[in-house]
Amino acid sequence: MKKVLVWLGILALVLGTVGSAFAAGDVTTIRFYGSDAEYNKNIVAGFEAANPGIKVEIVPVDFTNAEQVIKTGIASGNPVDVSFFWGTQISAFTQSDMALDLTPYLEANESAWKNTFVPALIDGGKVGDKYYAVSYQPVIETIFYNKDLFKEHGIEVPTTWDEYMAACEQFKAAGVYGIGNWSGQNHQLLEFAYQYMANDGTLEVYTAGEADFTQNVGLAKTLEGWKYVYDNGYWYPGEGALTSTKEQTQAAWYQGRIATLFDAGSNAGTYETECDFEVGVMKFPLVQENGKYGLNVVTNALFIPVNAKYPDEAAKFMEYYTSDEGMTHIIASGRLPSTLSMQDKIESPVLKALLETTTGENVVGYKHIQNISSEMNAYVQNDMIGAVCTGTPVEDILQQLEDYRLAAEN
Repeated sequence: MKKVLVWLGILALVLGTVGSAFAAGDVTTIRFYGSDAEYNKNIVAGFEAANPGIKVEIVPVDFTNAEQVIKTGIASGNPVDVSFFWGTQISAFTQSDMALDLTPYLEANESAWKNTFVPALIDGGKVGDKYYAVSYQPVIETIFYNKDLFKEHGIEVPTTWDEYMAACEQFKAAGVYGIGNWSGQNHQLLEFAYQYMANDGTLEVYTAGEADFTQNVGLAKTLEGWKYVYDNGYWYPGEGALTSTKEQTQAAWYQGRIATLFDAGSNAGTYETECDFEVGVMKFPLVQENGKYGLNVVTNALFIPVNAKYPDEAAKFMEYYTSDEGMTHIIASGRLPSTLSMQDKIESPVLKALLETTTGENVVGYKHIQNISSEMNAYVQNDMIGAVCTGTPVEDILQQLEDYRLAAEN
């Protein structure tokens, strides 16, 4: 009898353990490598309420080292299920077969999900004829300006590069820095190079990595232009401009010491609410009067690592994230939505001004040369502008870019 009781006890313990395992198995937890900002927390909470069988764990994203962190997780066999990255740079993962093809999800039910997006934005995550990233927000490289400073000093908003330099000289005389930009995002300063390329007809071949960079006249002029800006002390804080941090630059901006600030459009809402002065959005000054306007719309996006543990649940979360419910939180956070149905829900004057920079008969869209390879991306974003400003000849920089282009071909 004692043996029977012992075996019954063991059996009950085993059954209880199995029962707990089944109960735990009723809830699938997916990991999301993304910002832990309030809007993301709200989207996750809404998704979990609508999908009680799925929990989402936010793993805070390191924007500075995002590519390296994500690739390490994939290579180790322990990736997150949903990951943030820039949609227009998703080739960094497709080149090494690290991103899941999302086309079947997007085109299911007669492309119901895909058709909810602004076409140019969903196509930002497309490589060849397949989709690998889903945009939830156009970033749009932006020049914010302090309207109060311009009014105070009687300076008109510049519309050409020459006018921009003249305005910077006037601000310098008044003890104000004309330009603010921080270390690690110098790729935004190359907006002018893309304008040159848009106007001389070379934009498409250079951004596709199909032309010799040593012959890129527009890029050479732009590099020379930024050396001029640096040498003349227009760029905050003068000599230390190349190493100024985001925190330092933004502090000077909030203090009214910087007239124009290069930043992502995703910060429009923050500046609109936190600045003690009126904030405006100006188009990048044209490099050619009445010429074409090169526009890069970088997209914040989501993708699924190719070896994610729960791809179907991840896709379900992404679809909710880009639904009207999810986009409502994106707009409330001061960001632009990527879906068609939410475009007319924007009320912020600054966000509306930002959208206006994307329209016009002279607007020409493009993707960054950074998409050519990870090595090209790192050099353009972190080193190139600093090199020319500290004395590296422009021809040497163009040769370095050409070396990266040729390496990517092989």
